[in-house]
Amino acid sequence: MPRTSESDALSRVQRADALVTRELDARRRRAPDFAAENEALHGLAQALNAADSVMLQTLVDTALRLCDAGSAGISLCDRDVSPPHTFRWVALSGHCAGLAGHLLPADHSPAGITLELGSPQLFALPKRHFDCLAPVPLEITEELVVPVPGIPQPWGALWVMSHDGHHFDSEHRRVLTSLANFTCAALTIKQAKADAEARAGEAEAARNALAAVETHQVEFIATLSHELRNPLGPIDTALSAAQKLAAGSPSVLSALAVANRQVQQLKRLVSDLLDASRIRHGKLSVRPTYGLLGDIVKDAMAAVAAEAERRQQQLEVTLPAYPVTVFADGARLTQVISNLLSNSVKYTPLGGEIMLRVDAPDPETIPMHDSTPRDAIITLRDNGMGIAPDILPHVFDMFAQSPSTRARSEGGLGIGLAVVRYLVNAHMGEIAVVSEGEGKGTEVTVRLPVVCRKQLEHTAATTHGMSPARILLVDDNADATEALAMLLTLDGHEVKRAQSGPEALSIVESFIPDIALIDINMPGMDGHELARRLREHAHCASTRLVALTGYAGKTLDPAGAGSGFDYHLLKPPTLEDLAYVLRG
Repeated sequence: MPRTSESDALSRVQRADALVTRELDARRRRAPDFAAENEALHGLAQALNAADSVMLQTLVDTALRLCDAGSAGISLCDRDVSPPHTFRWVALSGHCAGLAGHLLPADHSPAGITLELGSPQLFALPKRHFDCLAPVPLEITEELVVPVPGIPQPWGALWVMSHDGHHFDSEHRRVLTSLANFTCAALTIKQAKADAEARAGEAEAARNALAAVETHQVEFIATLSHELRNPLGPIDTALSAAQKLAAGSPSVLSALAVANRQVQQLKRLVSDLLDASRIRHGKLSVRPTYGLLGDIVKDAMAAVAAEAERRQQQLEVTLPAYPVTVFADGARLTQVISNLLSNSVKYTPLGGEIMLRVDAPDPETIPMHDSTPRDAIITLRDNGMGIAPDILPHVFDMFAQSPSTRARSEGGLGIGLAVVRYLVNAHMGEIAVVSEGEGKGTEVTVRLPVVCRKQLEHTAATTHGMSPARILLVDDNADATEALAMLLTLDGHEVKRAQSGPEALSIVESFIPDIALIDINMPGMDGHELARRLREHAHCASTRLVALTGYAGKTLDPAGAGSGFDYHLLKPPTLEDLAYVLRG
């Protein structure tokens, strides 16, 4: 059955004389009650903070009261389709109060005709002309309907009905129009709030999803670096041992040097991944001790000297003429300087120039009882490839690289400078990078408040500060324990190996270790259980238990109470780390 158009419905209502809007202006107008309106508006303003249903109900209650009506209500149209074809009574008061939710057709209802005409309309005996009003329990003398404006289309209509012969006039129209405008404002505010909350929810969901992806990425990096360290550890220690064993064979040493150089590059990449993960977990710590700045710089120079020589680069270093004592983490400070030097070597062409200058006050000039740290300023200049202006503000961002850097085979991961800035900040220092553009070189300045008065003697760069010790290695990875055991033995230590917890317990019956290096993740009896058993063993009362782990989330600092271990170290442990553990 075809639908009746709205214009047809309007014509039929007009022919039946049901549309009597013209009488509003012909009737005697009652006097305005501004006091009642003011009180009503005050109540409506308070209702704006309530739920939608409460706010709309307050509106229709107000319309009922101010218009002396028998029923009042709000008909909202379905805004999800255009044009709308259905109205719903969403809030009702008076005799129609029980009809909330009632649906009305837009093409044959007082609200539909009112919206078609675009102005307030008065209907006489509308129940006789509109079937949709049949559920109203009483006869309807008149119904005054006012559009509720909206953008891009009206929200619907606000209406009042009389059931006892009461007639509406132009004053009722004015009041109802004001309430309809208020309804529009209220609905617009609610819609804007709902849209804002939806967008905020979407933004929060996006942030959570991004955070989850970032967390998974960091966990993947930590796991990847752990898996890479497992094979790299035995290879590195085996190479070190082989170089000591091949001391009299230049050709073998030359081949081993090539392999060692490539392994060191791999180790650096893996270490960068680990450091990135530790920064994410807040686990990248510094352990400040007293040391000589000159020794730290020389150690950093040693790390890049061979590569600079291979590239025929001129590496010029200027140090203070006097020994400078610093209170800093020597290993981390060496990492900072060697990373910056490595970047200069990597991005400076063959035969290029690299200049490193260290300025620091003479500790002798610091008053005896003055403990305030003085600044050491490290300046590094090169005439290398430089940095583009658009890249310069982002050089310290994690994984940030310029396209020209990514195009180079030895471009790295874009992690190093982020780690450098973190370590400089951990020393309460500052770092700045300046470049006039690509092809114009780079200058890096590091300012560190680490210089102090305490005097130290120079130490040999190859000394680990560790007396020969009795060491127990426990790891189910046979290659890892064999290579590390060989290196430690060549360094003068007495080493025993075990590939399981029970085997380790058997060894300590006749071998009392000074230090036990225990892999945490072993099948059967894991590292934690073995540590507990060793603690209970009478022979191991003074043994220092060190957990070995490849995961970046673990700390290099002393282990927490109740963990069973005195320290955690990353696999494979360096001789410097072992010296730190033995010194306590």
